[in-house]
Amino acid sequence: MIKPQRLKRGDTVAIVSLSSGIGGESVFKHRYEIGKRRLEEEFGLNVIAMPNALKGIKYPDKHPEARASDLMEAFEDDSIKAIITMIGGNDTIRLLPYINFETIQKNPKIFMGYSDTTINHFMMYKAGLTSFYGPCIFMEFAENVAMHDYTKRYIVDTLFDTKSEMCINPSPHWTSEFLDWADESNNKIARTMTADTKGFELL
Repeated sequence: MIKPQRLKRGDTVAIVSLSSGIGGESVFKHRYEIGKRRLEEEFGLNVIAMPNALKGIKYPDKHPEARASDLMEAFEDDSIKAIITMIGGNDTIRLLPYINFETIQKNPKIFMGYSDTTINHFMMYKAGLTSFYGPCIFMEFAENVAMHDYTKRYIVDTLFDTKSEMCINPSPHWTSEFLDWADESNNKIARTMTADTKGFELL
């Protein structure tokens, strides 16, 4: 498997919407702006959105080839060092006919996301590229009030640090509290955290 180069401050990362186009809807766009700002201010990265990433829900749904085009262009662009997904969804499998695996293989770089993005990780695996099952813009980077320290620590340890190995410990706290993203005032309310008592569970 090909391992991509680690990030450093000043690098450019691309945001893609490979599943849901929610990031382009006016009522939710503030979440994208929060996540983008934190990538820039807290990690020192230059953030760009690929051409179809902010077109809303309807256009990407009707045009999986446009979503795939964003991914392929991000891999082909030598100035882009990492690709992070906006959010998951339910139909990124429809990108498959438009994926050029040779392009991914010849232009290895960090790719990160989760949920429906699992399918995209299988695409990376088929191309021989090690990818990162981790935070997306809407959830972890745009977390209410501030990013969790646990998330920030492991982003730095995994994507930036040059250590040859690392130990991933379970988070001491977690939350599943729902606060409506459509209500922008909720961004100022920290979600209730619950202390972890189980550690990792083997499923």
